Amino acid sequence: MASRNLQRRTILDPAVADLLAGMENKQAEARLPRREREKKAKERAKIRARREQRVTYDLPPQLKQAMFELAESLSLPASQLATLALHRFLKSYSEGQIDLSKYKKPSRSPRYEWKLEFPAEWWEK
Repeated sequence: MASRNLQRRTILDPAVADLLAGMENKQAEARLPRREREKKAKERAKIRARREQRVTYDLPPQLKQAMFELAESLSLPASQLATLALHRFLKSYSEGQIDLSKYKKPSRSPRYEWKLEFPAEWWEK
C-alpha cells in the first residue's frame, strides 16, 4: 500500500490573509528610515486625494489602445483626452445631437434594462 502524505494544510481565509499582509507591510515600513517613511506617507496621501477624481470603465481593447496612441501622439495625458471626449459626448447628448436608440438592446441583467451594442466595423482598423 502506498504511503499517504498526512501533512496538515494551512487554509487561510482571504480576509485574514489580507490583514496579515497589511500588518507585514506596516512592520516593514516601520523599519525604513524616517525620510522614506515620510515619502511613502506623502505618496499614500496623494493617492487618497486623487480617489475622488478616479473612475473605472470597461472599454473594448481597441478603443483603449486608440485613446492611448492618440494621447501619446499629441503628448497629452490619456485621462485628459478622455475627459474632453466624455464632456463633448455629454454636451452633445444633452442637446439632442446623439441618439442612443439605434444602439440600445434589451439587457438580461437584473440591474440594467438596456445595454448598448456597437457596430463591429467600429473596432476594425
